[in-house]
Amino acid sequence: MLRLILASASLLIMIYVATDSTVQVTTPKFLKCPSREQVCGTAETGSPVADHATPSGELAGFSVEHFVNGPPARTLQDNLRNDTKYITTFLDAGWTNDFMTVVNMVYLGMMSSRVPVLPPFSPMHVGFEAENFHFAEIFDLPRLRKAIGHPIIEWRDMKDPKGNTQDVLGCWSTWLLDYGNSRGSRLYYTLHADVSYTVVPQGARLPNGHQSFWGLARLGFPDGREEALRGTKPVPSGQHRVELLPDDRIMCFDIVYFVAGVDPFEWEKDHSPAWRFVGTHARFHPNMIKLAEEYLRKAFGLAEGETIPRFISMHIRHGDFKGYCGDRPSEHCWAPVSTLAEAVEEVRASLQSRLGISVSSTHVLVTSDEQDPAWWAQIDSLGWAHIDHGKERTAEKYSRWYPTFIDAMHQSMGIGFVGTSGSTMSLVALRRVMDWNGGLGVMVGWGAGQFAPKGTNLS
Repeated sequence: MLRLILASASLLIMIYVATDSTVQVTTPKFLKCPSREQVCGTAETGSPVADHATPSGELAGFSVEHFVNGPPARTLQDNLRNDTKYITTFLDAGWTNDFMTVVNMVYLGMMSSRVPVLPPFSPMHVGFEAENFHFAEIFDLPRLRKAIGHPIIEWRDMKDPKGNTQDVLGCWSTWLLDYGNSRGSRLYYTLHADVSYTVVPQGARLPNGHQSFWGLARLGFPDGREEALRGTKPVPSGQHRVELLPDDRIMCFDIVYFVAGVDPFEWEKDHSPAWRFVGTHARFHPNMIKLAEEYLRKAFGLAEGETIPRFISMHIRHGDFKGYCGDRPSEHCWAPVSTLAEAVEEVRASLQSRLGISVSSTHVLVTSDEQDPAWWAQIDSLGWAHIDHGKERTAEKYSRWYPTFIDAMHQSMGIGFVGTSGSTMSLVALRRVMDWNGGLGVMVGWGAGQFAPKGTNLS
């Protein structure tokens, strides 16, 4: 089934599709904004969207000690204050999807007047031999708290991550609503949590396996909770086989990735409340930005401290998308490099004509999971830059997480962006380019019959 992320007046400019003669192309090659006078997702000046001029630093009254009983304890429940309500979830769906899940959960916390307790990121896509990675080590958490005006803490603030005492929790399951079982997570083992789940009510359901924000937020209030628990029975926990009703002090969910205000896959829409009120304010940690800039200077052949020019960032996802190509050879599934070059030129032209910004044809930084040296040779022939994390020994120097982190930061730093249709990493990168840099970008179509995967497969 063809699923295109269509242009809107404040989100995407266009979608490129491969022009291989073996592929049936039934859509226009370029799907542009409704009006050439509008720059999708940015102001005419190319200035970034205001973020309340939020500097880094802690907001008075929002620091961790106001929301815990003391230092990290043996169990999560030991640190729950009697005068505070909390919300948390579990992660294990790939880093970008987990970021989106955390943002959704924080927004739910704002709606339900609860303190979000952020779980660590699970290394699903980087290899489970890697350690969990904490949100505040990649993102500027004090800045986020200040920008949204809401407290946020982490699991490690409440429970000693080096301990092994088990928490037995009662939580809500959104996954049970459509799949008959709760959503699994490696974090159950690393956080030492044994969970008994109760299915969320049918009234929370939206189409395409989604749930509504208010359908879940109401579970954090007495009336909504009482109504949802009528006639329901918890599922026994995985280890101790105990049946616990959802905890009211800390409202927890197995997964809140598929949550929206109105529309399924709402992160693709310009009205996405989770992005507008939370996600756009989750800026990278200054120390991480400094590291990313070091890599950028090296990629562009710049001296230490030299100003980084405006550039176009790219994210070309192949890797696990190969499964969507069926029996079609890769060269007849992926958009060819020539199409990527056309996309770059269209972005350069739009930056010049709409924003008066000139970007050199060689100031292009490519990130991709492609492993074929011949493909990268084509990229090199165009004079585009890229980081070889294997050659740079990035994982050995820092950890297996860092190639992903550095790529994501580079994607967000461009004034223009070229991404891969159907990739949440590309989607979030494009939103950052538009909101943070006042930039613009495109998505590149691919696949048999210009197929783009619908949503995200989390099974």
